[in-house]
Amino acid sequence: MSDPILPWDQTIKLRQEAEQQLKTGATRLNAVSTASTDALSALFRLSSEASTASDGLKLLHELQTFQVELDLQLEQLQHNESDANHQLACYRQFFDLASVGCIILSLDGIITDCNAAAARLFAHQTEQLCGRSVQSLLATNSQSMLNASLARVQRSQQSATLIVTTDAGSGHSANSCNLRLTISLSSDQKAILLMLSEDPSKQQSATDEV
Repeated sequence: MSDPILPWDQTIKLRQEAEQQLKTGATRLNAVSTASTDALSALFRLSSEASTASDGLKLLHELQTFQVELDLQLEQLQHNESDANHQLACYRQFFDLASVGCIILSLDGIITDCNAAAARLFAHQTEQLCGRSVQSLLATNSQSMLNASLARVQRSQQSATLIVTTDAGSGHSANSCNLRLTISLSSDQKAILLMLSEDPSKQQSATDEV
């Protein structure tokens, strides 16, 4: 009665571990996986008849083993979830504290997340950037270049680098600045990743450096 979705070797290992726990009395049954009233009634009827008592005992053992297997799987799922949450928290901290600007875009160019370094480059707070179109933060002559690069990255699934000029009116500063953008498509192809830094060359026109 092991989960058929699991690989065969894992199913056998799970069954052996459940059998061992039942033999040694080390079983810790979870309240979530308890036998139903109907199942208990069926076991009682089988065990009450001499001709079916052995079948009842076999069924009881199978149900107990299956219950232990479910509890072992639940423990593993909880452990995996804890590990995943820990890794996510670490990556989130790296993202927030990174010295380079990081922005996550939806496929249509809307900012869904960014770190403090990216917000500083546009003279905004992080919450002011989320939900905005990234093109709205750039000078007019840079917007078309960015649109073309975003489309090309999605089409080719290869990264690109672009020099863009910010819009002087998009932030609190009256001056625009040049930024170097590295554009990548996420591994699941559901988001676009931007890495930003100030361009030391101070170029005034946007040029593609794929």
